[in-house]
Amino acid sequence: MTPTLYLQASAGDIGEAVLLSGDPARVQSISAQLENPVPIAANREYHSATGSFRGRRISAVSAGIGAPSTAIAIEELARLGVRAIVRMGTMMGVTVPMGSYVIAQAAARCEGTSAAYLPLPYPAVADFALLRALHDTGTAQGLDVRLGTTVTKDAFYPGMAPSLADRGELDIDEMERAGIVALDMETSLLYILARQLGMAAAAMCYVTNSARPFGMLGSEQRASGEQGLIRCVLNALVTWLEEQDGE
Repeated sequence: MTPTLYLQASAGDIGEAVLLSGDPARVQSISAQLENPVPIAANREYHSATGSFRGRRISAVSAGIGAPSTAIAIEELARLGVRAIVRMGTMMGVTVPMGSYVIAQAAARCEGTSAAYLPLPYPAVADFALLRALHDTGTAQGLDVRLGTTVTKDAFYPGMAPSLADRGELDIDEMERAGIVALDMETSLLYILARQLGMAAAAMCYVTNSARPFGMLGSEQRASGEQGLIRCVLNALVTWLEEQDGE
């Protein structure tokens, strides 16, 4: 098999489960918690590394910001035989506080990429067994875990942080009525595409911003919170793999 076009990975390079993030720097943070991590490639926003955790081969892959670049990564990961993907990174809280951890049960498809795969009436939902593994692991780890529906958007400044572009505050009344817990730019695409390609998928993210009024966690709290998130996702992925394999 020739290397994939953007991830530049070949058969055997990527583990059976993947922690998928936007920021390439997170690949290094994840690698620090793996045994014998090996860098695979670094091309544009797509950085990757593979190591082991509790005896299972796990990879960290970055895909940049937004649904289009994330779709490329998911397509190529499917070709490489990946069984499960967890999107881990950050979200903007709507009805949950900063410092909590959101596990998206489902995501409203307010982005344009997933419609290239399935029409909008099809729901974007997480794999239940993987979602449960994340929830149970996070709860046992003492994290402030929040389950709920999220919204995925394409345009950051008008759609998520208009106050940063002098466009007033974000109107989130409708989202609050719908019980939306948080916003991001990737989850609904992940759920639609992974299910279509036969992979289990879920998203668990640290809430580092608030939507109204716009606010941000300090850098130290953010760094500490993301370390806890990485530990949780790694353990949950191994638990899911063991359950699927009957171990």
